[in-house]
Amino acid sequence: MKILFVCTGNVCRSPMAAVIFENMARAEKKKIKVSSAGTHTMDGLPMTDTARMALIECGEKLGKKVRSSTRFKPDMIKKFDHIVTMTHEHALRIGEHPNVYPLDNAVGCGDIPDPFMQPLPVYINCCKTLQDALRELYSRIVM
Repeated sequence: MKILFVCTGNVCRSPMAAVIFENMARAEKKKIKVSSAGTHTMDGLPMTDTARMALIECGEKLGKKVRSSTRFKPDMIKKFDHIVTMTHEHALRIGEHPNVYPLDNAVGCGDIPDPFMQPLPVYINCCKTLQDALRELYSRIVM
């Protein structure tokens, strides 16, 4: 299985989602390719330090993989089984495809607000929301 998480800048929400989902798959020894991208970004920007700190505060392992932004490209639609967006707007920007959907549509969590440039507690709240939502998504598409 291949899954892509998409947000705007690909430096906060979608890379945090990727780390969380990878950790779930690793814990169950599932072979799942997890990636992330942004609808309005450039390639090569690092995940924010605050996003990394929030993941650590929430008990997530970062691993050694270097995370840097990737701009969403239309050819990605054919490369992934699931393209999960952080908001309904992101899904609309990508377009209607059977494998593209907002996380909210899958688990009823609402849009995931962008914590960019906010204080650490906002990132931690975002991370906890993602953990809950992704546990549910994982149980629906992997188990």
